[in-house]
Amino acid sequence: MPQPASPPNPSPEKRLQRRVGIEVPIQVYLPGSDAAIAARYQDLSWGGASFVTSDLGIRHGQRVIMRFPWTNGQTFAIEADVVRCEPLEPTAQRVAVRFATVGHQDDRRLAKLIELLSPNSHEASNVATAPTMPMLELVLHDPEEMCDKLSQIAEGSLCITAFGTYRVGQSLLLLIEHVDDFPGLRLRTRVKSQCVSDPGDSDRPCLVTLDLEFEHPLDELRKLARLSMRFRSKKARFIGPYYPDA
Repeated sequence: MPQPASPPNPSPEKRLQRRVGIEVPIQVYLPGSDAAIAARYQDLSWGGASFVTSDLGIRHGQRVIMRFPWTNGQTFAIEADVVRCEPLEPTAQRVAVRFATVGHQDDRRLAKLIELLSPNSHEASNVATAPTMPMLELVLHDPEEMCDKLSQIAEGSLCITAFGTYRVGQSLLLLIEHVDDFPGLRLRTRVKSQCVSDPGDSDRPCLVTLDLEFEHPLDELRKLARLSMRFRSKKARFIGPYYPDA
């Protein structure tokens, strides 16, 4: 039987994702449109961003595509959902978005971009580190249970038990490790629902059942599930958006 997943650090300060404030132009698109909406983003985190735009047609609940600057004049794109629109003046609004679909390579680029834009990035080592983010670790001991979890991942969702409570809609970095011959997985997830299995007491933490959905394209999830099965008895430690350096 798998052990319940360990929760993120309960400290309120450490549960916050690192946000970087920056004023650079980005491009925002509506799905199916080639017309870019001019915008400047104000802050960026692992889970989402906010930007200011003069386009007042963007509304709460819309899906948008955000294109961020990258090296050598390149860009990378992330799909996001609009969660808040705040009027600033008659001709502008501040829009807050939550990232919804992030490719694995773009997830690594996002982490690196946040690190580069952080005030103390010049003090960091040459090895790219992940931005501050809430993490959830699941350690499995049974190969059959691991195969079952991989089958769920390939379908885009996962049901696990965990200590502590979470917010519905909260994004988490899920680390799945197996004590035997499966490589681990590092995946972006979002809490779809939760149910308290055991309220706990002063000596025992609350135990919840979490229904998670993934913030990666389904075809990439299926590929990762197949790779994890194929790499049994290999030396790969983790596969997913953050690969260990050689």
